[in-house]
Amino acid sequence: MRIHKIKNTKRTIRVYRSLVMWTLVVQCACVPWPNTADSPQSKRVTQHVRQIQQADLASLSSTSGVAIEDELGSVKERRQPSPPVPQKEHLDLSVATLRADTLRNNLDLDVVLVGPELAGTVVSEEEAKFDATIFGGVQYKKENTPPLDSDFVEFTSDTDELDKKRVKLTQIEQTKEQLNFDAGIEVPLPTGGKIKLRNAFDEQNKLEPQRFEQYVSSMKFSVSQPLLRGAGIEANTASIRMARLNAQAVDAKTKLNVIRILAAAEKVFWRVYGAQKTLEIRLQQYNLAFDNLELVRKRAGAGLSAEIEIVRAEVGVAQRLESLIIAETDLRIKQRDLKRILNLEDVQLDSPTTVNISSEPQLLRYSFEREQLAESALENRMEMLELELKLAADAIKIDLARNKALPLFVVDFEYGLLDRQGSFGSAWEGMWDFDNSGLAVGLRGEIPVTNNAREAQLRRAMLTRVQRMASRNQRELAIRQEVYDALDVLEQNWQRILAARQNVIVSGVNYEAELKQFEEGLRTMREVLEVLTQLGDAQLREINAIVAYQVAQIDLAFATGTLLGYARMGFTPIPVTLGSSMP
Repeated sequence: MRIHKIKNTKRTIRVYRSLVMWTLVVQCACVPWPNTADSPQSKRVTQHVRQIQQADLASLSSTSGVAIEDELGSVKERRQPSPPVPQKEHLDLSVATLRADTLRNNLDLDVVLVGPELAGTVVSEEEAKFDATIFGGVQYKKENTPPLDSDFVEFTSDTDELDKKRVKLTQIEQTKEQLNFDAGIEVPLPTGGKIKLRNAFDEQNKLEPQRFEQYVSSMKFSVSQPLLRGAGIEANTASIRMARLNAQAVDAKTKLNVIRILAAAEKVFWRVYGAQKTLEIRLQQYNLAFDNLELVRKRAGAGLSAEIEIVRAEVGVAQRLESLIIAETDLRIKQRDLKRILNLEDVQLDSPTTVNISSEPQLLRYSFEREQLAESALENRMEMLELELKLAADAIKIDLARNKALPLFVVDFEYGLLDRQGSFGSAWEGMWDFDNSGLAVGLRGEIPVTNNAREAQLRRAMLTRVQRMASRNQRELAIRQEVYDALDVLEQNWQRILAARQNVIVSGVNYEAELKQFEEGLRTMREVLEVLTQLGDAQLREINAIVAYQVAQIDLAFATGTLLGYARMGFTPIPVTLGSSMP
């Protein structure tokens, strides 16, 4: 009766434990885990992208709006125009300083220079595929097994009492304890195989109903080597060589981007120069028109000119004032663009510092051998080098695809030592007696039925290379065209400079003559203002032609894969440390 109660109590405990475990699992499954989609940032972004805000200019303005009628008086009384920015701070900038500051501070360049570092990490990652791995582990296990029925067996024995006796084996209830730990090293081989050495120790104890201890030490050495697919140094180092070629291609692309950024910076440099000269011309036009207004007022006061001439002179001043305001704003915008490129710590985008272009263009005409310059461009352009590196990587991919299309055959070899003693130390020592050793040699094979997938990969790799070779020929023609176009534009802009310079000379002579005729009463102020406008337009065309000539030289240098030297074609190397932006 008591035994029956004990069994019922044990059954109740088992049921209770089972219910507790299931309850914990169900509760974990039903817990509402945090949803990142409902985070405050997500709600803010959702609200921000689904609403369009309206700008209230009146609320954004620091002063109340002023009507146009209230501003006209100040324009009429304006005699000497204010400078575009306070002239207290100046930054003298030459081409050499521009390049140095751009290489040192430009944010676009910082982004570009990270590329080689990223490509270098890929190379390091691929080279690490042959690094050896040291492994190890430990496991403790204890279990109480219930009685388990096993199979019926028949004994074969020299003893008549046991021979041909049939019995049923029953594993009795017992308590087992096991401790396993192992350590070893695995070394990948450049040939595609791997070597592995593993040493394991096992402690197996039976605690109940009878204590029994057993210590086992084993050592295994194994080698696995593929014979066809995945075999050979070329196949297994293909990813490393492709990563290195890709890193070199990234270096070439980075150099191209550096040249592009520096060339763009120099173009902005000369556009600021052009904006400065344009402002000077507009200011000169305004001052000349104002001088003419003063002259007309004096002549009208003396009765030498009609009153209508004063109105005509005021119209000329008002027209040039508008052009002057536009020139001032254009200079501020272009200087701000240059400040962004320079990214100097003490010169902010909206700082009062004025960038003063200190380099003057040297107006010299050059003669080039067109074919020689085109060949030099094909040699220096980084796009061609990048294509050559990618073609080399494509050749490696084709060889690798051919290797992957081969059948798989692997040779496995394993040799091991084993010993069992009453302690770990004795088991380790006994293992080296080589009394209990094992040897295994095997060959595994795998042949696809159709092999269509790997053959398609091979065809794709070959077609990719064919396509890239066609792209190389196309790029070669495009580079030649770019060089020839740049040469034509360079010559065109030189001729523009000559024509504009001649126009300025004759327009200046014409203005002086018309002004003298006006002073003699033979011309009206309208005619004087017309020739003054012609003089200003001629001066602006000359400045635009000079800037265009400088930009054309920069474009020609870029077309040949180089940077322009100061006011001339230059091939002096400019050192650039790839990846220098990394900390």
